[in-house]
Amino acid sequence: MDKLAERRAQDLLDSIFRVAMEIVRGERASLLLRDEETRDFVIAHAVGLAEDVRQQVRVKSGEGVAGRVVASKRSLLVRGAADNPNPARGGTYRSESFVAVPIMIDDDARGVLSVTDRFDGQPFEEADVETLELLASHIGACLVQQEQGEAMQRLAETDPLTWLFNRRHFDKRLEAETNRALRAEHLLALLMIDVDKFKTINDRFGHRVGDQVLKAVASSIKQAVRLYDVPTRYGGDEFAIILPEADTEAASRVARRILEKAAIAPLPGELQDAGMGLQLSIGVATFPRPSGEADALVEAADTAMYRAKQEGGGIRVWEHSFADGPRGALRSARPTQHIAPYLADPARLATRELQSLIPPALASEWNAVVVGREGHVLTVALPAPNAGAVDTISKVTGFAIYPVFSNAGDLEATRRRLSNP
Repeated sequence: MDKLAERRAQDLLDSIFRVAMEIVRGERASLLLRDEETRDFVIAHAVGLAEDVRQQVRVKSGEGVAGRVVASKRSLLVRGAADNPNPARGGTYRSESFVAVPIMIDDDARGVLSVTDRFDGQPFEEADVETLELLASHIGACLVQQEQGEAMQRLAETDPLTWLFNRRHFDKRLEAETNRALRAEHLLALLMIDVDKFKTINDRFGHRVGDQVLKAVASSIKQAVRLYDVPTRYGGDEFAIILPEADTEAASRVARRILEKAAIAPLPGELQDAGMGLQLSIGVATFPRPSGEADALVEAADTAMYRAKQEGGGIRVWEHSFADGPRGALRSARPTQHIAPYLADPARLATRELQSLIPPALASEWNAVVVGREGHVLTVALPAPNAGAVDTISKVTGFAIYPVFSNAGDLEATRRRLSNP
């Protein structure tokens, strides 16, 4: 569902909710809807409840008044304390009278609409129950319409063969994630994946087997990605994965997991009989390095992927190095560290002025050297991967930190030479 449709659906729910309060003359009301992940009922709309109370309320089926209404799927009218099934309902209510009705979709209780504290202090009547039941049916219809819109949106942005996201969703998310990475000064990684010899598989065994191979790749990807990554069928036999807040090492770990899962993925019998396995070529690139635009990030990852294919599959990383100029350099994913060979001639990039950006005590503690700055990103050389150092330096300096690594002895000599007058 697009944002405009979602806003209209929410506005309609809010209008129905307020109409319910006006008609039955209640001062306080709440609309609880089911959280499909936890199955708890949480407050979606409320009037007359403190914000902290709204956020804390979570009701399970059968618990309290709302939970009993859900479990029984029947409305509840309480005229006074004598017929209250839950005397200790809490809160500071002016009246003991209230009404709670279930919101039904088919035979499923999806929420509860409750109203209490009539303006005139009188108890609610059966006519109020009937009114709220009618409005609850309208709310149920709104929920159905909203869910159908969301389902259509998911279908419109999902590849029907692999059930990964499709190119349309990829383009939209990549633009959003690159913008977010720039605002938050975070890195963003992209994997481009291609199935080796896919054309041969299609030509020799047919499209049915080819489709099974694509499903096997998709399954391997789903098992390997992080919860918040965006796995996509980019087109044909090419896949793409957006990895928010990931550097090349994190992205390479995901890529290696994909290769591991693909190596043991069940394949069609025709491929097994022919002694053919599933092989992939994966390219990795990070944003804002080597480029500061989404299209250039795709091009860099694609270039790395084709280089991997030329060398027989596996992973290639597009890594930016100041010594290599603006186009950066390609490397294999086998090394576990970003190498900083330009420290051999630090005068080209690492300067005394740059060192002043990190407090001397921190630079000494981590044996860190600032070797470059681009906008709000500092490239800092360290003797070994150290997430604590990166996080501390980032918080103290206010810069996003892009870590590279070099020999500890060379780093120490460089740091001392640049730090001493």
